[in-house]
Amino acid sequence: MLQLDYNRSSGIYLLWVPRAEYDIRVLMEEHGLDYSEPASSPQRACLFTHEPYAAVAFYDYGTTAAKDTLLQIRTEMETSWSKESQGHIRVPADEQLAPFQIAGVEFAMRRKNTLIGDVPGLGKTPMAVAIANERNARRVLVLCPANIRLQWIKAIRRWSTMAYPYVAYPILNGKHGVHPSANWTVVSYDLARTEPIGKALAKGSYDLLILDEGHYLKEIDSQRTRAVFGGGLEPKFEALANRCDQIVALTGTPLPNRPREAYTLTRGLCHDAIDFMSEERFRQRFNPSMKRETAEGKIYIDERSGRHGELQARLRSNFMVRREKYGPNGVGYQLGMLNLPVFDIVHMEETRAIKQALQAEAMLDIDPENLEGADADVFGHIAVVRRQMGVALAPQVAGYVEMLLEGGEDKVVVFAHHVEVLDILENALRRFGSTRIDGRDGAVRKQKKVDEWIEDPRKRVIVGNMLSMGTGTDGLQAVVRRAVFAEPDWVMGTNQQAFDRIDRPGAMDGTAMGDFCVAPGSFSERVLASALRKGQTTHKALDRRM
Repeated sequence: MLQLDYNRSSGIYLLWVPRAEYDIRVLMEEHGLDYSEPASSPQRACLFTHEPYAAVAFYDYGTTAAKDTLLQIRTEMETSWSKESQGHIRVPADEQLAPFQIAGVEFAMRRKNTLIGDVPGLGKTPMAVAIANERNARRVLVLCPANIRLQWIKAIRRWSTMAYPYVAYPILNGKHGVHPSANWTVVSYDLARTEPIGKALAKGSYDLLILDEGHYLKEIDSQRTRAVFGGGLEPKFEALANRCDQIVALTGTPLPNRPREAYTLTRGLCHDAIDFMSEERFRQRFNPSMKRETAEGKIYIDERSGRHGELQARLRSNFMVRREKYGPNGVGYQLGMLNLPVFDIVHMEETRAIKQALQAEAMLDIDPENLEGADADVFGHIAVVRRQMGVALAPQVAGYVEMLLEGGEDKVVVFAHHVEVLDILENALRRFGSTRIDGRDGAVRKQKKVDEWIEDPRKRVIVGNMLSMGTGTDGLQAVVRRAVFAEPDWVMGTNQQAFDRIDRPGAMDGTAMGDFCVAPGSFSERVLASALRKGQTTHKALDRRM
């Protein structure tokens, strides 16, 4: 059995590991532990660390001395998992938060800033509005993707306990400007980073700043990140975070693709959680990478990740509350979500067009998992072959959807990326009353089309762009349980966000299903396999208990 001890004189945690039961190297890599040759024996390895955030993963195996030093971190981590609360949180009389949502609000109320990282589909928006209620906030600024601004206004009207009359003002375009005395201001990230809107917002003071889909700020030097958290040589206006008393970020994908993507939010919300590390030091500690060259002269990126337990402990014990939807740590049951979703990779037949697309992919001679640092020419070539593959697959995907509809599915949601692919799917499925959602649809028009599709039984398939329909679309779950991905995204978090349009509270009876259509041996199939591995890394860094 494992045993964790603590040496008070040296400040070192010692982990004794039975060699026959554990892979020593895996423990060292995943937890950042060092190996003590002198203290180890053929039967037991002795691993050690000075870092309490690394040691806390083994709390249950600790001696009294070890547990005493780790108790506070452990307690805060357990709070971040909390599924139950008997507390009272103010919401309108005809509304009610689930117990885990109440616990999440209580978590945030004890902190300066908070990341609500519950997996997609667990109702983070009502929690954010409830936090404003509990704070008696009079002025709230919400930054969110453009296509969900009006949904935020609806959520505010539904969940806010602010006394009427109050002003909830969405900035839909730059011409509308900023309402100088609005109680709630809702604006897109892209508008907030523009100089006229950013300057006007920065003149105000806010009790609460809500950053919806906070992973939009994963790039430290992007304009939207600088607008919120500051940075850059000549800022055009004061960082919006500086104008707010408290920040609550919402995202079910705090690290969409890799651990290093958690840095910007962590620095902005609670920099001391990572001991004020620089971005470079954070990368080197949790997600190092370097360029390497093969014997044939091919350049590739060797990317590693490790210290997952330590990263999770730093996030959860300081500022992140996060619960899963399903499994032993899941809370979906509180929202009536009882069935685990089912995913399937559907291989399409190798038609002539698909074979040509596969040949085009092969000619690029790249590994789609290792594209960091690639130049614009490489990405340009990739975009061409991805479009070629999407167009080649589209007729078969349409046939697959047709089979589902004729086989008993009442309605089906289809996600794609390229305009040409959407055209093929929409036209091929027209006899089933196909509806289309893409970037041309503003928030109002999109919701109107979605509502009409939901209510009309003659409209059985809705075809949508991955980003336009995959975020901020609600209501589909009430009438559909099958999503087909004609062009799976290379970032699994994007696929997850899209799938959660049907796997969320209010879903129809039955199991939600997601089908990923790919050509055998294609980039997309390899990326999906990679996504499964990266999903395991995400699980270790955010959700796994030792």
